Amino acid sequence: MKRIALALALVFLVVAVAAGSAQAATSKSSFLVFVEPTISAASHGLTLETELEGTFNVPSKTASGSGSYAVMAGDTVIESGTFSLTRLVAFQFYGCGEVEGTPLPPNFCGGRAMFGFHATSSTGAERDGLFEVNCQIHDPGGQAPPGTSEGVKVNVRGVNFNKHVTGDNLFVMV
Repeated sequence: MKRIALALALVFLVVAVAAGSAQAATSKSSFLVFVEPTISAASHGLTLETELEGTFNVPSKTASGSGSYAVMAGDTVIESGTFSLTRLVAFQFYGCGEVEGTPLPPNFCGGRAMFGFHATSSTGAERDGLFEVNCQIHDPGGQAPPGTSEGVKVNVRGVNFNKHVTGDNLFVMV
């Protein structure tokens, strides 16, 4: 019986420590978000170039900002337009202050933010979707999660631009 009680106490201790660590790796702040011209690819060969400037607030899950996009087939633009952020869906905080061993200002942060957006094409067509921004900045001495990369992913009603090709993104804690 004592062994079972000791084992249960150990399990609760591990869970409590893990929960405390998870809490420390989360930011409940507001951020500016900047997406420089970034290219994402879809499995069928189309690419998407996007740019964005905006803000988001983690506790209230709000977001605002605007950007532009162009859907490309090779070098040919097949659709272009603008989009606005409508809400913050989720945010995973990676930390602030360093990328690939290079020190940065302490309010330059990284993470993965997923936003809802509303887009309007140059022809007037409107659609809603999800816009994911991934920035690899992290805490000094740490690292961004394995398997992540700098870039943007966009999903609009079955068209999934889910491969990062190029991109530089930044979250600035305000």
